[in-house]
Amino acid sequence: MTDVRELLPLYALGVLDAAERQIVDRAAATDPAIAAELAVYQDTAATLIAEPLPVEPDTDIKAQLLASSGGGRFQTYAARLSTVYDVSVDRAHEILGLIERKKSWELPGPGIGLVHFDGGPKAATADCGFIRLAPGCSFPHHSHRGEELSVILCGHLRETSTGRLLGPGDELVMGASSEHDVTCEGTEDCIFAARAFDGIEIGGHNPRPR
Repeated sequence: MTDVRELLPLYALGVLDAAERQIVDRAAATDPAIAAELAVYQDTAATLIAEPLPVEPDTDIKAQLLASSGGGRFQTYAARLSTVYDVSVDRAHEILGLIERKKSWELPGPGIGLVHFDGGPKAATADCGFIRLAPGCSFPHHSHRGEELSVILCGHLRETSTGRLLGPGDELVMGASSEHDVTCEGTEDCIFAARAFDGIEIGGHNPRPR
């Protein structure tokens, strides 16, 4: 189920259908925090179309609005990720917009960020999400219960089992029962999309049991 907060920037841009607008309207009417967050998006959306801009909008809010409208820095990957996650291209644009939203990221450890979301029917058994690694940080050694596919969106990633260095647009496929760890190399964060069928195991345990 889509988090209502994912709909807020699209509501502010006026691109939701009637049913989705009703979802946001009901949430904003009953939750002051959502109403306040929606107001920020609406104010920022207004400044983006105003000439001249009276006030420079908050950088993070502006980035998410641009991403949600198809203008973010990762939106060129929407068609590709719609296939990876078995979702519509419009939904892939929304998913990519989560990267620009600070509140989307879980921070399980120093230098590591995770975003989780549901894929479509063909990815129903997969863990789907984005992983962000700070320079020099590694995702822990893990094994794959099923096939894992990763697509590098920015930065550079070193894969330990082969020593391969991957950059933006590169794909990494790991088969079932394979294991490895990955490290961000260079001076910028590495962000990559991941789809791991049946999840992964770290130290013999699934960190996201279904």
